[in-house]
Amino acid sequence: MNLPPEPCLVIDGSARRGIDVGVYKNQSWLSHASAEEGALEGLWQATEKALQEARLSLSDIRSFALCVGPGSMLGIRITALAVRTWSALETRPIYVWETLPVLAQVILQRGGCTKPFLALTESRMKRWHAIHVNPLSQPPIVWQKELSVEEVKAEKMPLYVTSESAQTVFVESELCAPVWPDLPSIIAQGNSLRLEPKPDALNAATDYTTWSGERHRRNS
Repeated sequence: MNLPPEPCLVIDGSARRGIDVGVYKNQSWLSHASAEEGALEGLWQATEKALQEARLSLSDIRSFALCVGPGSMLGIRITALAVRTWSALETRPIYVWETLPVLAQVILQRGGCTKPFLALTESRMKRWHAIHVNPLSQPPIVWQKELSVEEVKAEKMPLYVTSESAQTVFVESELCAPVWPDLPSIIAQGNSLRLEPKPDALNAATDYTTWSGERHRRNS
């Protein structure tokens, strides 16, 4: 089991917009703060607010837990850089979790779905991160893939999405409430976090064209 030393500062910058920060202790939130701004602007604001509400300082934090996606690579990398810096200033373990397995655990924990289903979060280029979950199997997670809209619909399974905009694409999907209220109980189960001393974005793109100076060089 991977249970973080407490209090643990939990950060999620994977959303397209906004950031969540919480202080976790004794299977619950001591505090939770969010910011509507992007991670670059909102991380410090939300972290300060969460620590103040918990009546703690950063030096009181004994571990960090960070969402590594899939999601906003910029948001994840900004939060990862902050956590790695804080851990370098005072050595404390860093744990990470992934968006889709935690989302699947939350849906299963809330009950109401006894058939195989897909849970979706938006990817890039009009594609979707999908996790196939079978509540009747062990382990319940069958696979994780990036799918097109057509591929998602071809699976012909109940769909859970995390935004109202997703429901305009998948009209028969069910909107999943935010996972943050359930996240402490998921962390307490000890199977959602893993140690990662140098966290980075899970879904780093590998197919972007990189700049080359060759075309800008003059022929001698």
